[in-house]
Amino acid sequence: MSKKTIWLSTSALVGVAMIATPALAGQVGSRDALSVTLGGEFRFQAALADQDVSTGVGRGYFFSVDESEIHIGAEATADNGIKYGVNVELNAGGNDGTAADEVWAFIDSASWGRIEMGDQDDATDRMFVESDDILVGRAGPDGDVGDYIAFGTGGGVAATGNTVTGDATKLVYFTPRFSGFQLGGSLTPDTGESSGGGAFTDSDADGDFENVFGIGANYTGKFDEVSFVLSLNGEFGDGETAAGAEAGDVETISAGATVNFAGFGLGVGYVDLAEQGQTTAAMAAGADSGSYYTIGGSYKTGPWGVSLNWFESSKSNTTGISDTDIQIISLDVAYAVAPGWEINVSANLAEVDNMNATAVPVNNDGSVLIISNQFDF
Repeated sequence: MSKKTIWLSTSALVGVAMIATPALAGQVGSRDALSVTLGGEFRFQAALADQDVSTGVGRGYFFSVDESEIHIGAEATADNGIKYGVNVELNAGGNDGTAADEVWAFIDSASWGRIEMGDQDDATDRMFVESDDILVGRAGPDGDVGDYIAFGTGGGVAATGNTVTGDATKLVYFTPRFSGFQLGGSLTPDTGESSGGGAFTDSDADGDFENVFGIGANYTGKFDEVSFVLSLNGEFGDGETAAGAEAGDVETISAGATVNFAGFGLGVGYVDLAEQGQTTAAMAAGADSGSYYTIGGSYKTGPWGVSLNWFESSKSNTTGISDTDIQIISLDVAYAVAPGWEINVSANLAEVDNMNATAVPVNNDGSVLIISNQFDF
């Protein structure tokens, strides 16, 4: 899982043509067409976990290749100054279920903005800022806590995020940034369709979301040495169950902000998932899909970084069943050992109330220590 990209300027949009990853090396020619770059990342993790509900994870320690990808970027500039290109992220792990993660093309103009086409994160996600964006290392709840702590089957919100579309096939557009403001929008026909699938012909009875439109806005500013970003986003789409019945629509609202000064960072965020995916009966009985807020601070100096974050979510269940509530405290430390090699340590305490959304609540308290070796090339 990687941190989302924050779109801060038109020049940042152009730079991301090489994909929002570590420095890419080895530029080569592609006949007389696009110039090609090659890079990637690999992350190995060791974790120690202890929790009250440990069925299936009782061993208590884990080794994991959390991420392994090859990134290929290709771009060129037309005579009229418009930049264009293609980006491909190939999965390299032995147990990866698909060959590719993201595959998309872009057309970028300083005058009218940027269009992206393909399997890529949507505008709602990429224009949103919250505490994740100033945290170091694995970024607390945006990282891998959910890989090791049992959060149950009750649908509680256990990680940050404000979108249902993932890397499904879509169109994305970003305006140029004017006086600090930028807008973005995206359209995803079906959240279950990506490269190789018929994005307009998928079944209406498979539980996916359809006609998902995301819109985002953010504003960047600076006073003396204090810089900040404000964001407001919405995502809207049609819901369905696997049986074809009507389900709660996507009506997600998210807002957040970050502030940076002299190595210090502060971030806050709030996301309300409304009733997305809930059955008609569950909604009538008072259930929703939950909301969360997160607040964190960080400090970076030289090769070191440290951050502390609080995450809390609540999901309403049907009448007579108590809410599913989750709290996560995360302490992250990052150290850049050498170019392309970073060691991250993430200590997390989690508390889950009514984890399975049952009449007789099952609770889980746990802790996990995650040590990551991150290699970027």
